[in-house]
Amino acid sequence: MKNTRTIESGRHNTAVSPSSITSPLRYLRLKISIVILLVTISIVFLLIVLFVSNFWLQRFLNEETQNQTRWQMENTKNSIEFFINLKVSALRFLASGYQFDQLLDQKVLYYLFSNFKKDFGDAVDLGVIDSMGIMRSYAGPYNLKGKNYSDQGWFKQVEVQDSCVSEVFMGYRGNPHFAVAVKTAIPETNGFWILRATVDIKTLQWLISTFNLNVNDDAFIVTPKGILQTPSRFHGDVLKYSDIKMPYLQHGVNVSEQELPNGTPFIYAYAYIKDSPWILSAIIKSRAQTPTAKSFLNQLIAIFVISILIIIVITVKMAHSMVNWIRDADEKRQEALSEIEHSGKLASIGRLAAGVAHEINNPLSIIGQRAGLIKDILEMAEGREDFKSMIDDMKNRDKFIGLTNGILDAVTRCRTITHRLLGFARRMDTAYELIDLNETLLEVLSFLDKEILFRDIKLVRNLDPDLPQIKTDKGQVQQVFLNIINNAVDAVAREGVIELSTKKKDSQTVAVFISDNGQGIPKSRVKHIFEPFYTTKEKDKGTGLGLFISYGIIRKLGGSIAVESEIDNGTTFIIELPLFSNEEESNAAG
Repeated sequence: MKNTRTIESGRHNTAVSPSSITSPLRYLRLKISIVILLVTISIVFLLIVLFVSNFWLQRFLNEETQNQTRWQMENTKNSIEFFINLKVSALRFLASGYQFDQLLDQKVLYYLFSNFKKDFGDAVDLGVIDSMGIMRSYAGPYNLKGKNYSDQGWFKQVEVQDSCVSEVFMGYRGNPHFAVAVKTAIPETNGFWILRATVDIKTLQWLISTFNLNVNDDAFIVTPKGILQTPSRFHGDVLKYSDIKMPYLQHGVNVSEQELPNGTPFIYAYAYIKDSPWILSAIIKSRAQTPTAKSFLNQLIAIFVISILIIIVITVKMAHSMVNWIRDADEKRQEALSEIEHSGKLASIGRLAAGVAHEINNPLSIIGQRAGLIKDILEMAEGREDFKSMIDDMKNRDKFIGLTNGILDAVTRCRTITHRLLGFARRMDTAYELIDLNETLLEVLSFLDKEILFRDIKLVRNLDPDLPQIKTDKGQVQQVFLNIINNAVDAVAREGVIELSTKKKDSQTVAVFISDNGQGIPKSRVKHIFEPFYTTKEKDKGTGLGLFISYGIIRKLGGSIAVESEIDNGTTFIIELPLFSNEEESNAAG
């Protein structure tokens, strides 16, 4: 009998025994998995909240930094512009109060310079320059009288604009400084003269020192051409060309966010100083860390940590409750399956009731007949001497003994049948014992002999005489054989064929093959036959639990069960059992 369709569902391959289902280790692992999963999910959401909150905090700090930078730039710009206006106004006041000839007197000029420093400060020297650019009078620490400044940029600028503030330059003295100059016209000659004061760049450094800078920040003054007017922390010394791209002329304070070549973000702020050749610049890499922002971030982290602790506690308690609920459900499920299994046994017994009754009635009939014959002989022996002598005769005694033995044999046979029936129906825990699989198979057949004979089914036995004994639960194995052979009997037509085979598969496994030449099972149904409540029989002719229970029993005993089937070519069930059950070995080891 050839069959081409083989199935053993992957779901069933991974089945576990009831004892492993209710194992404390399994529930411990389940509890740990639930805790890890829920805590992980909660932490992920908390991290998302923390990330979003930190994002908005950083955005707030960035805006705060820009606002602070803008405010500091505005204040510093106003301070520098006020300084310039003050110096220009003071020079205009001096120039308007004295004639050119008066200022050529060194004593007068020194007197004015002394008052200028006293009232306005920050001046290094004071000089009077004629229209040819020659220093005609000088008050200060350097020997600059007679020096020619006609080629200086600031001199050319003051000729046109009447006043100017120069860029920082070295000049004749060799120190970086800048000049503030005003022009006064001489009407009668159409000429002019210039009153000039110089200021050290330390004054500019002092003016921009009002910036609240961190170690990574920088503030400096630069010209539109990129020449530094004050030293920079990161872009060079005074009068050096900086690597900063100069912005276009825009009024007011301008603040923007940019990135360094390495990707580091920074805030670039600049403002053109009115009536000067200077651009006030600031590069801010740090962020404003206000006490409120720091407190908010600390509170956010504290809430995150406390939330995780609370989540862990709640999750552990919830997992404990869930696992207990699952454990209770598993126990109830096992009880339900046990009830179903027992109900299946009783259903099988009900089906076999007629055959069992026939098997019992025949021995009882023999008992009745032979017991009646003994009674008749004994009754006749009371009034007749010939019967008496027959009883006393040895030969006749043997006859009575033979009759008596027949009665005892029949009673023994009846007892054996009822013992099998009761042993199959009794609900028992798994009990492992050495059994002969061939004998067990034949014992099951004894329940079905009459039905097989009645339907003229041909029973083919190919039992391996050298099959080793196995240690397993005999009662449960009998139930599996009975379920499958019953299905085979239902599947074949009258005069069908059922074949039973056993063989040793390998050194650790024996196999039982139960085949029939029935109509077979469609491929679409084969993969479902081990599922509960699934049946290929007609309506009201099966519960769909027999193969499900059989599958569970075989898996519990450490074996496997598979089916091969083809339409119109019959079905074969292959049952493989270990010589020693895995569960029995683990119990022995424990």
